Amino acid sequence: MSGTWILLVVVAAIAVTGLANRGNLQAPLVLVVIGALASFIPGLPQLELEPHVLLGVVLPPLLYSAALRFSVPTFKRNLSHILRLGIGTVLATAFAVAFFAEWLVPELTFGAALVLGAVVAPTDAVSAVAVGRRLGLPKRVIAILTGEGLVNDATALTLFTVAVSAVVGTQVLVDSPVVFFGYEVVGGVAAGLVLAVIVHWVRAHMDHPSLETVLGLVIPFTAYLVAEEIHASGVLAVVAAGLYMGHRATDLSVTTRLQERYVWESLDILLEMFVFAYMGLQLKFVLDEVTDNGYDVVTILLYAFAVLVVVMLVRPVWGLLNWGRRRAARTAGLSRIGRDQLSFREHIVVSWAGMRGVVTLAAAGGIPFVLESGAPFPGREIIHLTAIVVAVGTCSSRVRPCPR
Repeated sequence: MSGTWILLVVVAAIAVTGLANRGNLQAPLVLVVIGALASFIPGLPQLELEPHVLLGVVLPPLLYSAALRFSVPTFKRNLSHILRLGIGTVLATAFAVAFFAEWLVPELTFGAALVLGAVVAPTDAVSAVAVGRRLGLPKRVIAILTGEGLVNDATALTLFTVAVSAVVGTQVLVDSPVVFFGYEVVGGVAAGLVLAVIVHWVRAHMDHPSLETVLGLVIPFTAYLVAEEIHASGVLAVVAAGLYMGHRATDLSVTTRLQERYVWESLDILLEMFVFAYMGLQLKFVLDEVTDNGYDVVTILLYAFAVLVVVMLVRPVWGLLNWGRRRAARTAGLSRIGRDQLSFREHIVVSWAGMRGVVTLAAAGGIPFVLESGAPFPGREIIHLTAIVVAVGTCSSRVRPCPR
């Protein structure tokens, strides 16, 4: 994919987003739809980035920026809820989708089905937060959804890495997937924190807002690459570094903080628009791959919509089961009633916030093309098409906006 085409996609995405916002439309959905329609233009070349570019260039700044804005004290205060949603619900969704997809789709092995589960598991709470603020929801619920957005991205993408390694046959440090997952978590967090401490010390001895901002811009990429070099989770390294740097942001000058804030906001918008437009432009070519591999397009789309239904059901069912279990335990006197418990209404709101967005789309594009043996990745085009259906379906089924 040439740099010229990338820039043309970016320019077009900016123009479409501006028009969609003026028309009070969901810009991401408009970008996907227009991109999908444009992909059928005769003679249009396939715009395809290497998987490592999407995972190593697009995702780190998006995750880092979100972590940078989140309050560490708020994170600690709502830790139990955030971890239950960001880890428990993500794993429940990923494995539910994996078992269902393996049973439903003959072309998917369990490993490939688990990759699909990890791709569609992370929710995007940004849209729910935006709507929740308009509805006057409690700040605590907003904080939980925001914190979940950080943790579930990290959990799902770490699981994604482990599942992809197992399917591809990549050499890993340990053979046990569980131990490898644990190492990814611990190693990723440690790498991110060590890098953040070093960078913060360096910035504390600088007195140049522009240089400090530039140094801040390279943190997510460096954290990701350092963690990947030691076979740990680059995603968790990015999130850990972002939380630390955000927590210590008050040590910087006001000029630096303001400058960094606007730079990250602009970069977020740019990357999000590009990903939605890029994934829309893949539709025609993904459908061609489905056909070229001998699959029936209608059948694969039906599989994708079936997975969409499962994805939309798991979160509310899992959340209400947890709420019922905790309520029964408190009623029986087995659990202390605390002020941190969510009400039934709050649980409904949290369960409703199940949109998928840019992380799902970027992860789907980050699936390798071939295995270590040189064979094609099993069902890659099916996973890719399903991710698009799930992202668009979960966004369009909710109230606008659905930005990430």
